[in-house]
Amino acid sequence: MHMKRTTIIKLLLSVLALVAVANHQLVTPARAADLTNGFGDTCNGTGTWHFVNPQADGACVDLTVTFSCGGTIVEETVTPFKCNTNTINYNVVTTTGDCTLIAASNDAPGKIVLSSLDCEAAPTPTPTPTP
Repeated sequence: MHMKRTTIIKLLLSVLALVAVANHQLVTPARAADLTNGFGDTCNGTGTWHFVNPQADGACVDLTVTFSCGGTIVEETVTPFKCNTNTINYNVVTTTGDCTLIAASNDAPGKIVLSSLDCEAAPTPTPTPTP
């Protein structure tokens, strides 16, 4: 009888250990959300860029957006203007000059989407008449 009880206890401990290992392997770590569209979009003038995270699971975190403007890397931090149980809507970020969207990310789950880009082209300079 004693041998049987010890064997049952060992089996139960083995099963518990397997469950713990399996559970640890099934839990995926949280991932940061990255830009899913808009890579390489450009604006030569004044650009108003709007981003959303439509799968944020209630997170409400800032967004980091990276542009190349005239060959210079520019990183902007954009704050949320509205968060709900799923979506983070961000305040717009404005660029001036010849800017290209390189990346956007935050620490929330889901994905980052460039929702809209309003680009007002730089005015064409009028030639100066020569006397």
